[in-house]
Amino acid sequence: MSFAMNRILGLSAAFGLYDWWARRNLEQVHDTLIGLADLRDNAEILDVGCGTGILSSRLAETAEGPAVHGVDISPRMICVARRRGNRRNLQVEYQVGTAVRLPYPDGRFDLVCSCLLFHLLEDSDKERALREVFRVLRPGGRYVCAEFEKYPIRFWGGKLARYAENLIGAVGFDVHTTAAGPSITRSRPIVYRVMIKPE
Repeated sequence: MSFAMNRILGLSAAFGLYDWWARRNLEQVHDTLIGLADLRDNAEILDVGCGTGILSSRLAETAEGPAVHGVDISPRMICVARRRGNRRNLQVEYQVGTAVRLPYPDGRFDLVCSCLLFHLLEDSDKERALREVFRVLRPGGRYVCAEFEKYPIRFWGGKLARYAENLIGAVGFDVHTTAAGPSITRSRPIVYRVMIKPE
């Protein structure tokens, strides 16, 4: 993610604009992700690119087991997420970190989730981020994500690129489920995927 985009997202979190936008646009997307996650007792869960902690808070409210973890590159987003978790007395632990270098050991999690993360990453970082998700999952673990089927190569340009689906197999994931679902724009539908790390 560029420095400018990180700064914009951080400021939007600090002034409540991100939460306002997310409440209007992401509730159905989060519902779908939680449904696909098939939450199990005592599962270790990570929300990558957790933003202000809306999805990770909902995961913590739904799951039974150890604390949910959230990681985001923006310190301001993490600050808002921690306040949200503290207000609700949730078992959620947040860290500042990047998707391309997750601050967790190999094989830590049973489930990793992300919501509209990859369109924010530079093209060179997309494979690195997917490999990091693969690394922190236990064998048999699941990665559940929602991504734009097409995303802008540049926010100021009109050209759209397809989600790099060939990366999934190259990294080593098996695709369990691919489904179209609730979207937030007409021109950029969202695809939901459940990927399995082979045992």
